[in-house]
Amino acid sequence: MPDHSLQSGQRKTELRGLSKIWFVQCVSLARLLSALLFASLAFQDIPVQFPALIYGFAICSDSIDGFMARRMKRASYAGKIIDLISDKSLTVVSLLYAAERDVDLPPLALIATREIVVIGLRAIIVDGSQLLPTSRLFGGVMAFVLWGNTLFFLFVPKDSGLVETVNAVYWGCALVFVVNLIVRLYVSRQRIMASLTKVE
Repeated sequence: MPDHSLQSGQRKTELRGLSKIWFVQCVSLARLLSALLFASLAFQDIPVQFPALIYGFAICSDSIDGFMARRMKRASYAGKIIDLISDKSLTVVSLLYAAERDVDLPPLALIATREIVVIGLRAIIVDGSQLLPTSRLFGGVMAFVLWGNTLFFLFVPKDSGLVETVNAVYWGCALVFVVNLIVRLYVSRQRIMASLTKVE
């Protein structure tokens, strides 16, 4: 005879787990929506504090959902995709904002190109693992620097000398990103070559 109390307890545990996963995914979706809302408000005739607050929330949400996912040790494939899309959307919006504020285009183009290459290679799975493994620490630090620089840029007047400082940080991010990508491609060169000749 089945133990209904045991089954009920297992069901409640499963539901709690699912609710936690959904909450983390909602936080990631909130980051995506915040990025889009920031893009629509950044150049409107409103106090800068408002878009800055939205952008700041988007940055914080990345730490929140990452912390919660690691603490709960629960993650879904869909959740990882949503998190990736939200992160890249915030980065793209940041680059567009910087371009509109007349930051040098070469570093922005380098960062954007690197993001596209990384997304493409991460989508390729070889022998059960990503073709281009990622570093959560490196990605987190660089995202914080890039996003933090953009948040700071919001409060920098157009004719301020700090614009050059902001521009230099974008250049620094671009160079670090490019060097990192080259190193990762070199380390993964054998797996990349093998994937090019592998026939499904």
